[in-house]
Amino acid sequence: MKSQFIYYFLSLVWLTQCITDKDANQLSIQNTYFSTTVEDPYRYLENVKDAAVLSWLKTQDAHTKETLKKISGRQQLLEKIETYDKMRADAVFDVKVLSSDAYYYLKYAENHEANVLYFKKGIDGEETAIFNSQDYKSDTKNTYIINYFQPSWNGQKIAIGFTKNDEEFSEIVIYDVPSKTFHKEVIDHCWPSELGGIHWLADNSGFTYLHIPDIDTTSSNYILDTATVLYRLGSNPKDLHILFSRKTHPELELNPEDFPIVNMFGQHPNYMFGRVGGIGFKDYYYAPISELGKEKVTWKPLFKKKHKVEKFLPYQNDIYFLSAQKASNFGIYKTSLDSLNFDKPTEIVPAYSDKILKDFTITSNGLFFTTTKNGVLANLYQLRDNNIENIVLPKASGSISLSSIGTEFPDLWVETEGWTSHRHRYRYEAEKSQFTTENVTSVVSYPELQDVVVEEIEITSHDGVQVPLSIIYKKGMRKNGNNRMLLNGYGCYNWINTPMLYPYLLYWLGEGGIYAVAHVRGGGEKGEQWHKAGYKTTKPNSWKDFIACTEFLIDEGYTSSEKFAVWGGSAGGVTIGRAVTERPDLYAAVIIRVGLLNTLRSEIAPNGQNNVKEFGTVKDSLGFEALYAMDAYHHIENNVAYPAMFLTSGINDSRVAAWQPAKFAARLQAATSSDNPILLSVNFSEGHGFDRTQKSKREELADIISFALWQTGSEKYQVE
Repeated sequence: MKSQFIYYFLSLVWLTQCITDKDANQLSIQNTYFSTTVEDPYRYLENVKDAAVLSWLKTQDAHTKETLKKISGRQQLLEKIETYDKMRADAVFDVKVLSSDAYYYLKYAENHEANVLYFKKGIDGEETAIFNSQDYKSDTKNTYIINYFQPSWNGQKIAIGFTKNDEEFSEIVIYDVPSKTFHKEVIDHCWPSELGGIHWLADNSGFTYLHIPDIDTTSSNYILDTATVLYRLGSNPKDLHILFSRKTHPELELNPEDFPIVNMFGQHPNYMFGRVGGIGFKDYYYAPISELGKEKVTWKPLFKKKHKVEKFLPYQNDIYFLSAQKASNFGIYKTSLDSLNFDKPTEIVPAYSDKILKDFTITSNGLFFTTTKNGVLANLYQLRDNNIENIVLPKASGSISLSSIGTEFPDLWVETEGWTSHRHRYRYEAEKSQFTTENVTSVVSYPELQDVVVEEIEITSHDGVQVPLSIIYKKGMRKNGNNRMLLNGYGCYNWINTPMLYPYLLYWLGEGGIYAVAHVRGGGEKGEQWHKAGYKTTKPNSWKDFIACTEFLIDEGYTSSEKFAVWGGSAGGVTIGRAVTERPDLYAAVIIRVGLLNTLRSEIAPNGQNNVKEFGTVKDSLGFEALYAMDAYHHIENNVAYPAMFLTSGINDSRVAAWQPAKFAARLQAATSSDNPILLSVNFSEGHGFDRTQKSKREELADIISFALWQTGSEKYQVE
C-alpha cells in the first residue's frame, strides 16, 4: 500500500553544511501512496533533536527576532500591552466553586512568570493566597506554573498540577491546607488539564486520574495505552491501581490511542462512568461506585458513538443527555438507568431548526440550557413545568457558559462574553428570576472599544452554502478598500469560534483596523452537520469558505488584498495554510501559530493516532487523498509570489510538532518568487502556548500585530 524510496546518501558532515545557512537545502525523499508519488524535500527537519537541524532552527529564530525588533512601532505596542495587562492585574481564571462559600481560583503573579492559587470564603470573603508556582522547585532553571488544581470535598487537601516550560503535562502534588505543606509523593505522567481531570473520592482518601505511560513527544508510543488509576493518599504513585485500560479490559476492544477516562458526578455518586475515545463522540460505560473496591471493575455499556452524545448528567434515576443523533442541532433527552434506551429516549427539549442546543445543567431548581445561532448569538432558557421559558440576560451575549455545584444544590452561575467585552459572571436565583453580578475579576473598559460596530452576517460560499461571518470595526468606517483587515478562521473538531475579546481584536482595532472571523465548516457553529461538512474528505470546504469570506470582504470594499492579513493556529493551520496556498494573491500577510501544515505526516506526529479521527489516515486511499488535499506544505508551488508569512512553533509542543511549521517555512523560502519575508519563530523553552508565561504571551502578541501592520502598509510600523 505504501512504499518509501530514499534517493540520497549523505554524510553527517554534508548534512550539517546544507542547513547551517538561513535557507535549508532540499534532500530528495519520495513516498508512494497507492498510485501517487509525493516529494518530501524537507523530511530531515522532522528530527528536531539533530544538532544540524537545531542549528538551522536557531538561525531562523534569530533572524526572525532581529527582523521583528526593527519594526518601528513594536516596542510602543508592547508597552501598551503591558499597561493594559496591569489594568487587569487582578484577573482570575479557572474559578472552581466547591460550595456556596468556597471559591478557588488562579491569578498571575506580580512577575507575570508564575501564577498563584487563591481561596475565598464566599464571594465577599477575604482573598487568601495558597501557593505561588514560582516557589515550586525554585532551585531549577525551569519555569513552573499551576495548570490544574482540584480541592478535596472537605477542602483540607488540594491536588495541584505543576507543568514546566509550557509542556502541559503535570506533576501532581497534594497540598495539605491546615499545615501549608506538600505531601512527599509526586504523581507524574499525567495531563489533568486536558485529559479527564481529577475526581476525589467521597471520603477524601484519594482520587482518580489518567496515567500516561509515555509522554515523550518524539516516541512512537506517545500518549498511547493510557489508564485511569485510583490513587490513595500516602501510597506510592508508581504502584498503579488500574480501574480502566486496554490491558485490564481487553473485552472492550479499546485502541491504543483511546483515552479510557473515568468520570464521577458529585461527592456521593451511585455510579462511575468510563469513556472510550479521544476526539469526537465517544463510547461510554458505567459501573456501581462500589466496584472501586474490586480488583477489576465490571464495566457495562451505557451508550455508543452512534448515539452522538455531547454531554450527559445523571439525575435521580435517569440519564439526561445532549445528542445530535436525531437532529444535527442537538436536542436534550433522558433515559432511565433501570431500562437504558438511547435509541428511543424521552425527548425533554426538542432540537431547534435555526439554532443549536449548546449546553445544559441541572440544579435543584430544574434544568437550564443555552442555545447559539451561528455560534455568535446566545440565549438562556429554563425548563419549568414542561414549559420552556426564555431567561432575559442582563445584557445581550455572544456566548454563555453555565456552572453549578451539582444537581442537589440551587446555585447556578452564568458567564457571558462578547467580541467587545470581557467575561461577566452572574449568580442566577431561579426562585426570584434574578441575576446578581458576581465578577471575581473587575471588568475593564478600553477606549478602543468605544463606538464599535459588530456585523453578524452570512455570505455565499463556493457551493452556495451560507457561511456566518463576524465583522467588527469602529463606527465611521468607510468601505473604500483602504482599511487594514485581520481575518481569523479555524474550522475543526466541531469547535465553535464563539465571541470573546481576543487580544488580537483589541489591539488591531486600536490601530484602526477591521477584525473579522470566518465561521467555516469543520467547526460546530451550525451543529453536527456543519462539522461533518469540513471533515476528512469534505475538508476543502473549510478553506474554500475562508476564501469566500475573503473575497466578500474585498468585493464589498471593506479592504483590499494589499491590506489583508489573516491569522490562525494549531489545527486551524489547515484552513489558513490551504487558503493561502490556493489563493496567495488575496493576502498581504499571513500569521499561523503552531500550525498543522503537513497533514500527510501528522499521523506520526504527537497525538497523531487520535487526530486520525478528525482528519483521516494515509492507510486507505480515500484517507490519503483527503490528507493530501488538506496538506498546505505539499501545495506550495515553485515561482509563485507568496505573501509575507510569520510562523511560530514550540519545541516542547505536545500537540503540533515543531517541525510542521519548520518544513512549511523552509519550503516557502525556497519556492516563493516574491521578496516578502517568510519568518519562522521557534520557542526553545515553551510549547503550544496554553501554559506559557504572561510575559511570553505579550511578546508574541506584539510580534504578531506588528508584523501584520508592517505588511499591510502602516506607516507607524515599518522596519527601520
